[in-house]
Amino acid sequence: MLTEGCSPHQINNESNSDGLDDLVLSFWLTYQWQWIDFFTGVFVKFGFYSCMSGMPWGGSEVLWQRTARLLQRSGHEVAVNFKWWPYKAPTLQHLEDHGASLWLRDPPPRPLLNRILSSDPQKKCWLDVEKPDAVLITLGYHPDAIPIADECYRRGIPYGINIQCASNSFFIHGDRLEEYRRWYRNAKKVYFVSEENQLKLENNIALKLDNAEIISNPFNVSHDANPAWPETESGFQVALVGRVHFQSKGQDIIVDVMRQPKWRKRSLKIVFYGHDQGNKLQLLELIKLHGLEDQLVFHGFSDSVEEIWENNHALLLPSRYEGAPLVVIEAMLCNRIAITTDIGRNRELMDDNESGFVAMGTSVELLDEALERAWQKRHQWREMGVLAGKHIRERYSDDPVRDFSEALQLIRSS
Repeated sequence: MLTEGCSPHQINNESNSDGLDDLVLSFWLTYQWQWIDFFTGVFVKFGFYSCMSGMPWGGSEVLWQRTARLLQRSGHEVAVNFKWWPYKAPTLQHLEDHGASLWLRDPPPRPLLNRILSSDPQKKCWLDVEKPDAVLITLGYHPDAIPIADECYRRGIPYGINIQCASNSFFIHGDRLEEYRRWYRNAKKVYFVSEENQLKLENNIALKLDNAEIISNPFNVSHDANPAWPETESGFQVALVGRVHFQSKGQDIIVDVMRQPKWRKRSLKIVFYGHDQGNKLQLLELIKLHGLEDQLVFHGFSDSVEEIWENNHALLLPSRYEGAPLVVIEAMLCNRIAITTDIGRNRELMDDNESGFVAMGTSVELLDEALERAWQKRHQWREMGVLAGKHIRERYSDDPVRDFSEALQLIRSS
């Protein structure tokens, strides 16, 4: 009997010499796996299975999609299994346009006449039709069930699992514990975006994962970004960047912090950037309820990272849970400090009180304490931001997609 994760649905196929030597060596080191495959003729098929189900696309999908595209450019084949939506994300279409086989699972029922006159592709298994040499399973959140892992294991297909976010807000029930353990134990690699997330998952399934590895997500700003520092004569402006979703991003906590009398008297403005994911109305109503319209401003989504940091002096991120928030990485690359909770990879990337400020928890009191420490050093934010830029470039990959592509090469050869 086929598992849900194995059921295919819609298939849509389709200088000087020294300088030159240095350039050739750099090019070889950057693309060594692609060159090795080219000269040895070892081209394989990589399968990418996404558990994304709550929306047509999201940040958890960026790493595998860009990695798949890099593998395509290197001559490898790509097969993708993704949930059906009424419209196709442009990033999926881009992969398909370049030769990827795209399977869209859980489509609406076909008309009765079509079901009578034609065979049902769902009776076949995606793995049996595509026959990938290796599979990457990506989870946006740790509770996602992945029976596709069992199907890979039965067929002898090596697979890796990438968890983009884990939290203490959801615990796997004991009745399913062995099932989850099996999925992770049988993986060639389990990729986490932070050590904190690894620990949360291991605590959740009560199992030490010897096959765990920490990876990095791609960022959306130049590695050499250096936007101009905004003026401070009229006060300080802080950006809170992230989808408006109280459960994960914690915008509601900041409203409670800023309603205190001491913050009302200070020349500090907080600007909210991001799409609405269910709580924009509450946010705007809370701001109005407490009379904070002058200090808390909703901007909406911005697709220019550097433009955000041309207008803001620091990042504020009161998240209740994260994987490795890209907004922190991008702010630091733009030489801005982050004031954030101790979740995900934040503490690994910055030094508290030196290149950022870390709140020890997500309560109003602890966020207030961290923001107060930052405020007392506000005239040092520019110099601290330069140090933040130095730290992030020392502690985070400059090309996460290249690195992850090489990691997947190792899975298929293991």
